[in-house]
Amino acid sequence: MTRSFLLALPVALALAVPSLGCSGSVGPEPTAVAANPADMATATRAPLATTLHGPLKVMADALGDVPLTASQRPAVEKLAADTANRHAASRAAHRDLMITIAAQVQAGAIDRTALQPKIDALGAALQAAQPADRAAFEQLHALLTPDQRTAFVNAVEAHVADRVAAVHDRHPLQQWAVDLQLTDDQKAQIRAVMKQQWQQAAHDSNGTPWAEHRQQAKQMLAAFAQDRFVMDEVAPAKDVAGRAQRMTSRILGIAEAALPVLTPQQRALAAQKLKDKAESLEAESPSLE
Repeated sequence: MTRSFLLALPVALALAVPSLGCSGSVGPEPTAVAANPADMATATRAPLATTLHGPLKVMADALGDVPLTASQRPAVEKLAADTANRHAASRAAHRDLMITIAAQVQAGAIDRTALQPKIDALGAALQAAQPADRAAFEQLHALLTPDQRTAFVNAVEAHVADRVAAVHDRHPLQQWAVDLQLTDDQKAQIRAVMKQQWQQAAHDSNGTPWAEHRQQAKQMLAAFAQDRFVMDEVAPAKDVAGRAQRMTSRILGIAEAALPVLTPQQRALAAQKLKDKAESLEAESPSLE
């Protein structure tokens, strides 16, 4: 089995956390910073001091591959630190939602009414962060030289390719099936449930949800490499809260159908794994102080 609802849930929620520039509104386009040729001669590559997570981590890792001057690095580091702090609220809401879902998984029943306020809180936190996220991506564009922008785009593409290859070699969802010791019959039943849910999702999105996201990401990176980069022109704002709601609803539908397939022991194991993931979100959350 390549997927189970148990990991599809946290994965889907993680995907609901957009990378820089996926939605929201922006302010005025920042003024580009001209780099001194002498400074560029001493530019260095180094990982960012601030740790970001999820889709944001791809951006941060890519920036670590871009040679930055001594004057650029503090500005880029500040953008990263501000982004981490800005997403602390969504990480806390994500954790709270996962903890509650874990308890329901262990109990063997999903209570959507109890979950709705937590889903709303996650969506609101994501939505609130988006205007500054979009502005930050434009500011990053203004901070980099044309060569640095190209290096950043190439690095993003390389890191994404590495992630895709890692998943292809060993999909993390497979580990859940191993850890829970799912039988072949259980795998087949859960696979059937998930196939139905994803088919419905494709139908609701006219069959192109992931292709559309990939195409938009490709267009955004291509635009970032150019001299002019305005988020509203390359990635119109979207309803992040609504997307989080729709994605969570689909995954909960899988959970509702798949929970009866699991034994009490398997539900307890699954709940613990979700709690562990939720606690790691808390441990990684940046401080707002």
